[in-house]
Amino acid sequence: MAPASPETRSLARVSAGEPLPLLFFADGYRFPDVYHTTRLLTPDPIIALEEVEELVVVASSLEEGRARAESRATQVRNANEFGAQELASKNVIGTALDAAIIKNLLDERGVHRVAVPPYFPIGLAERLRAGGVELVVATDLPERRRAKRPDEVEAIEAAQRATEDAWRAGIDAIRRATVRPDATLELDGAVFTAERLRAIVETVLLERGYASDGAICAPGPQSANPHQIGTGPLHANEPIVMDIFPQHKKSRYWADMTRTVSKGAPAPEIRKMYDIVMRAQDAGIKALRPGVTGREVHELVEDIIWTAGYDTLRPGQQRNPADQTPRGFIHGTGHGVGLEIHELPNINRQGIKPLIAGDVVTIEPGIYDPKIGGVRLEDMLVITADGARDLTQAPRELVV
Repeated sequence: MAPASPETRSLARVSAGEPLPLLFFADGYRFPDVYHTTRLLTPDPIIALEEVEELVVVASSLEEGRARAESRATQVRNANEFGAQELASKNVIGTALDAAIIKNLLDERGVHRVAVPPYFPIGLAERLRAGGVELVVATDLPERRRAKRPDEVEAIEAAQRATEDAWRAGIDAIRRATVRPDATLELDGAVFTAERLRAIVETVLLERGYASDGAICAPGPQSANPHQIGTGPLHANEPIVMDIFPQHKKSRYWADMTRTVSKGAPAPEIRKMYDIVMRAQDAGIKALRPGVTGREVHELVEDIIWTAGYDTLRPGQQRNPADQTPRGFIHGTGHGVGLEIHELPNINRQGIKPLIAGDVVTIEPGIYDPKIGGVRLEDMLVITADGARDLTQAPRELVV
């Protein structure tokens, strides 16, 4: 049972400018902060109290054994030590029971003021306050997950390798497909659809232990909508945006990658968009280093796309402001990746904090035209002491 790292503890306890014990009541599946702190996955909420030198996990008898074997806690305590069984026998249940157990834990440790995450249950908070516990909302929890440890980078890289395996399976299927007279793609005697391409990709991921809920395989004009999942027949000579973002079922870490491909040469305008997006992506990647802000990287990418003749969302970078149709570069340049698919740092206009070594981020510029489709390319990188290391190995090839 490994203790929580001092680096994590010192960050976790900062709230409103002062160090406080940090109290969780949540599960690790839905709340990454809990898993990051405890390394314990449970479907039901656990109690975790993080102090300067200790991380105490209070678990039920059902989860106590796993907590001792798997968590990073310095102490694992059974809820019955804090009156759970006795209280339940007196018909104290639900939130009242949880509050009583937590209050007994805090009283034992002489703690009367704690930080809690923004998602701490309000009913539980009210009961604890009524019992004399002062709760302060911690505002820094996303920040403490930013700088990835080597084991976290390794898990993210493993997810990326699986993503690329799945993408290659999809590309192989596109290459094997034949073209019907109406330009519809056919695979193994049947119309090749976006749904079937997605199934090929997600089957590979499932076999490797990853969950993928809706990989984007958006063909033709559908690809002009960045989060359009993709439906219907695939056609030759049109863009297919493939955005694959799986999560490992055990490690809980994500990967994220996008490639745009075409079975046969697409329209010249798509080729032009692809070349500009690739140039913008290269510039964004080259700009990554500790100290630069996500906003600076984003605006660099915007300027390249605007100068090449396409609109962006930045005020003043629309050639016809009266036309509200989304077109050009209509989203941020990237985002952090870790225990959430979108986490800090931001690589967009909200990215005002400097990047730090250990950040894992995406660079994913895109250009979109509702009439013919869109192009997006996305790599995932880890910020190093003097730049960034690209975790993505998949080639950028438009025509396959």
